[in-house]
Order: sequence, then structure tokens, then C-alpha cells
Amino acid sequence: MAKLLIFGGTFDPVHNGHLLTARAAMNRLQAQRVVFVPANTSPHKLSTPHCSALPQHRLAMLQLAVGDDPAMEVSAVELLRPPPSYTVDTLAILRRDRPGDTLILLVGADQLPALNTWKEIDTILATTPIAILPRPGFEVPNKPPGNFGDDMWKKVIGGVLKIPQYSISATAIRRAIAQGQPVSDQIPEAVMAYIRNHRLYQK
Repeated sequence: MAKLLIFGGTFDPVHNGHLLTARAAMNRLQAQRVVFVPANTSPHKLSTPHCSALPQHRLAMLQLAVGDDPAMEVSAVELLRPPPSYTVDTLAILRRDRPGDTLILLVGADQLPALNTWKEIDTILATTPIAILPRPGFEVPNKPPGNFGDDMWKKVIGGVLKIPQYSISATAIRRAIAQGQPVSDQIPEAVMAYIRNHRLYQK
């Protein structure tokens, strides 16, 4: 029986900020493992393309970044079913496949203003503890969004983790690669090699 942190995102590409944040959250929450879950298509981003790299590339880069670290793993659960990817469904599948483990969902603080729009958010909060990852330059709102009750919102923001914040942006990395600027200090060496070999994010 293990405590697992579920870390979802586009990871386009995965970078050192993701890995350092995952490690810090794992240490803070005394978890045994972080499970990275690359998104297929977010229900909040159906109207416009949001990933520059195809799902198989983002999955491969995550697997290279994690390597053989026993404290980190990658799950393709959202890539194996048709989009959009709803967190409530992903958690149900992971809970079914790992009945003896405790799951904790990691949520970026920048997602909080729209948390009330998530599918079956009440079910998520009732079945899965969540921990909030702080984001540079983003303040956690004290007032609940939409129809969130005050008591429930206090419970949500009470899960904000006191961990370091890393100002590394996947958007900035993609832009730098397209412009031929160096980013090797921001992403794992194996991921950089994969990007070069597959000519990702280049004009």
C-alpha cells in the first residue's frame, strides 16, 4: 500500500520545473511515488489546439525524464481513451487499478479559478484528497469561484503546499527552441536529445 501523487498536465515538453515540483511535493506529503499523467485533450481547451507535440512524443519525453527513478512513473491512462480527458474519470480508473493505494491529486494554483467547472468536482473532492501546487506570480483566491461553498473552498485552499516555486515555462521553452536559443539548463538531457532527434518545436 502506497501514497501516490497524481500529477496531470500536457507536459509539452516536460521540464526540470515539473520534476523538481513533483519531488518537493512528494517529500512534503511523505508520498512514495509520483504518477505523471500526460493529458490527451483537456475539456477546457477543445476549441483550440494546445499541444505542439503529438501525444506519443510527450509520453516518450516523460518516460525519458523519469528514467528508472523508482519514485516516479508515467501513466498513459488518458492517452488510451478518446478525448476529452476528465479528471474524475482518470481518477476512477487509477483507483480501480490500484485498489490498495492512496491517491492524492496535484492541482496547479492557476487552475483554481475554474475548478468549479470541472466535471463532477464534488465527486473528486469527496473521493480524492487534493494538494495545490503554488505557481510563480499567482495568488490563491480567497473567495470561491462560481457556486463553490465557503466551507468547501476553505478545505481546497487549505491544501496549498509550502514548497519552492520554479519559474520554468513550457511555453517559453518551445519559443526558445523555435528561435534556436539554448534551453539545456531547463530540461533533462535525454529530453533535449529527443527534441533534437525528432525536430520538435522547430519552425
